[in-house]
Amino acid sequence: MDREVCADSVLPDKERMVMYKTFAVAFSYPDDKLFRLFSFKDEEKKELISEYDRLFRTDDVWLYGTEYCAKNEFQRAQYLSDIMGFYKAFGLEPDRERPDSLHAELEFMHYLLFKQHRALEKNDANKALICLDAQKKFFIEHLYPAAKKIAEAIISKGKNNFYLETGKEMRKFLESEDRFFRRCT
Repeated sequence: MDREVCADSVLPDKERMVMYKTFAVAFSYPDDKLFRLFSFKDEEKKELISEYDRLFRTDDVWLYGTEYCAKNEFQRAQYLSDIMGFYKAFGLEPDRERPDSLHAELEFMHYLLFKQHRALEKNDANKALICLDAQKKFFIEHLYPAAKKIAEAIISKGKNNFYLETGKEMRKFLESEDRFFRRCT
């Protein structure tokens, strides 16, 4: 992998890391973690929880990638197994979430960027390239196809400005990530 081509990201790695973490929190259940990251008044918090329940629990917007990408149960099992393979290769396992949850996949990308950053700090180019390669494969094969469809569903069915705008921002960020990873050949 050509490091110079891959270093040409729109955002520096630390900013990309923050973006993945921010979106992971934004699309998890609205709790103290979300309310510490984003500023809401008490009434807005109640509205956000209500919209989360409507949009992601009673409407047809799934926050699980295989619900959008798998054509049948066999393919769903294959996708879930492949995603778990990525997690296990880095010593991780999702807690309380399906491996294909948007939250878990965004957290995983955050983690890979963190590992890459740490490897570069220690001048370990091989580990950094392993992390970059894993980011690219995971993003292109799993996160992007699913998250793009999830973002579109949120944008088309969302009523709360927070989810509408965050869905649009995530889509825009993921499109820039897609261009970045496709240049990394």
